[in-house]
Amino acid sequence: MKVLTCIAGLPIAVADEIRSRSAKPFTGDAVNRPIIRPVKPPYGYRPGMAEGYHRDLEGRIATLNPRDEVAVILAYVAYQGDETQRFVDTFFPFAIHAPLDLFDPEAGPKAGRRAALLAYVDSVEVAIAALMARMHAVRDILSGRNFSPLLLPLANFKSDVVRPQIAALFGGLGTAVDPRAMLHQASQAIATAHPIQLAGIGKTRTRFYEDLRRLRFNSPGSNRHGMAQQGGTGHLPACLINGRVRLGGPFDSQFHYDCKYARGNVDRAYPNCHAVQTAPADATYVNIAPSDYIR
Repeated sequence: MKVLTCIAGLPIAVADEIRSRSAKPFTGDAVNRPIIRPVKPPYGYRPGMAEGYHRDLEGRIATLNPRDEVAVILAYVAYQGDETQRFVDTFFPFAIHAPLDLFDPEAGPKAGRRAALLAYVDSVEVAIAALMARMHAVRDILSGRNFSPLLLPLANFKSDVVRPQIAALFGGLGTAVDPRAMLHQASQAIATAHPIQLAGIGKTRTRFYEDLRRLRFNSPGSNRHGMAQQGGTGHLPACLINGRVRLGGPFDSQFHYDCKYARGNVDRAYPNCHAVQTAPADATYVNIAPSDYIR
């Protein structure tokens, strides 16, 4: 599994120290460098700052085989102000995240600044190790278990429960004492509102989730269409990232739901992964990926 680690909000001196060290404590792989875009004084986040991280993530994921597992974690300096939360929210729902303490490399007596810098970077390593452990809990839940309520598409599965539960996981998983319990509770909450149902007879029976408009999200079984796209006209970096990762953990990028109504033809258009209304390829069913990619 390739772990893509974004470390945001670091002063230049801190970023340089991390770059001088092995990447292994930050990504689990000595040749897989963390994604760092240092900030200058006055330290903080500004509108548009997340776009560079998204482009970097897209570029790295685009080089991977569609069958390769990839994870995304975000460690960010928790500066005061609303821009910090706005920055973090741009990583929804694909990343698992946790805050880092503030650190000013120019603060304090000059004689102690180097030691303080090294101690701070050591603390960043510890924080990322904890974040990576929580990410592995997500991987254990999602990898190989694609017909999961945690992978329902957020734009196209009409529900009063799914998006709030995924948003709560996004907000809390990175610092949760027991991330597995949190994931289980969210899965149960969604399954209570939208229990797995069965259609058909005998070997042709199909499992499905049904949303509030009665659209059935069927398990495709072994049928795979390679729904994670490599960009193209209109697509954003998040389109590709969301096609591979949710809440930090990897899922099968070729997985999708076969969606149809019991009563007949599907709707004429559905919002796709970058919120453009898109017509399905067939009038009787529509393929919808967890990322909301439409086919």
